[in-house]
Amino acid sequence: MKTPRVLHIVKWYPHAADPQNGVFVRKHIYATDSNPLVLGFLNHAGPPEHDGMCTLYGSKNMSTAAKWGAYFAKVKSVQPELIHFHCFAPDLAPLLWFAKRAGIKTVHSEHWSGFLAQHPRPLQGWRKSLARWYMNQCHIVLPVSSVLSDGIKALAPDSRRNIVPNIIDSGVRKDTEKRPCTSICVVADVVLSIKQQDKIFAAFSALPRIQFELHFYGGGPDESTLSQMVKNHSNVFIHGRKSNAEILDLLPQHHALVLYSAYETFGITVLEARQAGLWAIVKSEFGCAPFYDEGCIIVTSDEALHTALEKVRELPRPEAAEFKDLSSHSIGKKLRTIYSKLLYA
Repeated sequence: MKTPRVLHIVKWYPHAADPQNGVFVRKHIYATDSNPLVLGFLNHAGPPEHDGMCTLYGSKNMSTAAKWGAYFAKVKSVQPELIHFHCFAPDLAPLLWFAKRAGIKTVHSEHWSGFLAQHPRPLQGWRKSLARWYMNQCHIVLPVSSVLSDGIKALAPDSRRNIVPNIIDSGVRKDTEKRPCTSICVVADVVLSIKQQDKIFAAFSALPRIQFELHFYGGGPDESTLSQMVKNHSNVFIHGRKSNAEILDLLPQHHALVLYSAYETFGITVLEARQAGLWAIVKSEFGCAPFYDEGCIIVTSDEALHTALEKVRELPRPEAAEFKDLSSHSIGKKLRTIYSKLLYA
């Protein structure tokens, strides 16, 4: 299969100030090419970063003219056959228009929960109109889940879509001692209105302290609020933000993972936990639901969440799951096939 020259335009991507930023985007990109062409306009004010064929701008204080100039220079230097945009933002719309005017084929990958039908703050006004135009104009849009695809279809009925899930990496398989108490972990940004760590803590608080412990991994705007909430509970621990590699190493120490968000475009941590041999306590409507197995305990209410947490102590350790179709190799092959059909069919 011929490998085309693909230029990736990113808004979320790991960088010096935040090596965890958009790691899911980087995984998709590196699944297709070990030395990809990447141009990033990231939402921070740091200096540009250059690494091989990757150039990342801290675009927070960049003018529109400066962004366009960097884009035109990159396109001129690499002469891409295809431009692959990742994660919608309004400032990508003119770059899409420029690409189409130049006759370059375009692909867009979408991860953002704002396109979900159940999102409480849907796009309105010019932002909605611009997003609709953008999705309809891309040669193909790649949502990471069927629920996200449905949301994009409702917004932009003429869009051409093909679901490409997130990549699920497994940590190095090794025998790891479980913690002495039944250990529950939560891996998510601390945004209480979405990830609902407060509801998880409330359900957990009624369990016997001597038998259970709860570990929160993740940073975010509500981390200090969560810290205050749990400060008098000696069996609750807040570890802050960890890299994906660190999480994969830490998961086997625990007995179960909880993801109890109001909504999830995908829910990568659920499947990472299952690959590590943990129980996963989840809702049924998350984007990764088609990949659930018998190690996933589905809950539909706060009461059911408490019951599931209590039940985990009595359950035998589940078999570790394998998600071969979500490996870097499988997803990379799917993306390369999409590129080839778009360019050479």
